[in-house]
Amino acid sequence: MKVFLFDIGNVLCDFDYKNLLDTYKEISNKSVTIDTPEDQQMYNDVEAGKISDQEYVTLVNSSKNIKWTVDDLIYAWKEIFSENKIGRKLYYHAINQETKVYTLSNIADYHVRAINDNWPNLLSQATGLFFSYKIGSRKPDRKIYEYALKALDVKAHQCFFIDDLEENINAAKAIGMNAYQFIPENFDLIYNKANSFFSWNEKCLFD
Repeated sequence: MKVFLFDIGNVLCDFDYKNLLDTYKEISNKSVTIDTPEDQQMYNDVEAGKISDQEYVTLVNSSKNIKWTVDDLIYAWKEIFSENKIGRKLYYHAINQETKVYTLSNIADYHVRAINDNWPNLLSQATGLFFSYKIGSRKPDRKIYEYALKALDVKAHQCFFIDDLEENINAAKAIGMNAYQFIPENFDLIYNKANSFFSWNEKCLFD
C-alpha cells in the first residue's frame, strides 16, 4: 500500500504571522507578541499534547496579562486561516484518484476546531488524520513519523509526504520517506513525482 501524507499549515490552510498578531490585538485590546523562547515553548507544548488548550490559554494569560478564553483562540485562528488553493487541488485530486490520503501535522486541538468551523468537509475527506497533539510529539521529531508508519503498517518508502518546512522534510527523508518541500518553485516537481509514485497518469494539475 502507498500513502500520501499531507501537512496542513501552509499546505492545505495558509496563515500569516502579521494577521495573527493583528487578530490577537483585537481579542486582547492591546498588542500581544508571541516571539520569546517561552512563548515558543508553550506553543510547542500545546501542539505536542503536553498541555491542553485551556492550560495553554492560562499560561499565555499569565505571561501576557490578558484574559483569553479557548473560544477566543479558536476565533483568532478562524480569522487568519485561508485556503491554499494549490495544496487543496492536489489533496482532492489524490482523493479522487482513490489514493490513501492522510494528514501529518503539527497542530493543536484549537487549530483543528478552527479549521473544521471554516471548512467542515475538508479534513473529513482524508482517509485518516495524524495530529501532533494526539500523538505526543511534533515534527521534526522522529517519533511522529515512526508513529504514523506503525499505525498505517507501511514502510517509509511507501509514503509520499509534503510539508512547507525544510526541517520536517529532511527528517522524513532521513527515515526513508519520499518527501518534498511544498513551496511554489516545487509545485510542478511535486505533482510529477506524485503522479509517477501513485501511477495516476494524469496531466499536470497546475497548468
